[in-house]
Amino acid sequence: MIPRGRPALTEADIAAEKEVNLKTWQRNEGESLRARVPLVNEGGRLRLYDEEQVRAYLAGRAWPPGQEDQGVTAGADDGGSWPPAVPPGEEHPDDLLTDQEAAAVLETRASTVRDYGTDGYLPVVQRHGRTWFRRADLEARLSAGDQRHQPHLTGAGRPLGSKDKAPRRQPDPRVAEIAAGLALAAGGGAQPATAAEIAEQYGVGERTAQRLLAAARDTRADSA
Repeated sequence: MIPRGRPALTEADIAAEKEVNLKTWQRNEGESLRARVPLVNEGGRLRLYDEEQVRAYLAGRAWPPGQEDQGVTAGADDGGSWPPAVPPGEEHPDDLLTDQEAAAVLETRASTVRDYGTDGYLPVVQRHGRTWFRRADLEARLSAGDQRHQPHLTGAGRPLGSKDKAPRRQPDPRVAEIAAGLALAAGGGAQPATAAEIAEQYGVGERTAQRLLAAARDTRADSA
């Protein structure tokens, strides 16, 4: 979950801003940042950090803003972890939920939630190469009642006819991001250009990362 939909950064984002290779940044600075800045999506495969907290850490400022850090510089081993940017346990309409979290709200399966997003039954938000669902949209769907048996919908809760033709596949935003990174890497930049780095950035398995990398290379070849 991304609390209140606040801007978040991945470790790849942080490394890119510092213009260093992701693995190099993780080896030299990653442990120090993780010790100080808490994750916003505890338990998620893709590490996400609150952007405001990351920028405070990188600038050597205290958190929460306006408080003295008692002489301990940001990232010091004995500084301790900061409190979460958003107090835990407080639900907010703008929370962005994963398919698993959305499924718990709707009391259904994650695969069903993904189908709802693909077919437009639920609005989706694309961030960090992933699909998220706003809590407010989920609550609105619950408040509207079960529309799955209305005449204009199929029994699965999708618009009539959605099973009669294959849904139009939306371009994977990760492919375009990786293709842009390959272009930068070719010019001497520090964007991820290996399957291992892509797997770390997007929190996916090695095979998925290889598929994304191959698609990004095809995209670059088509645009050349």
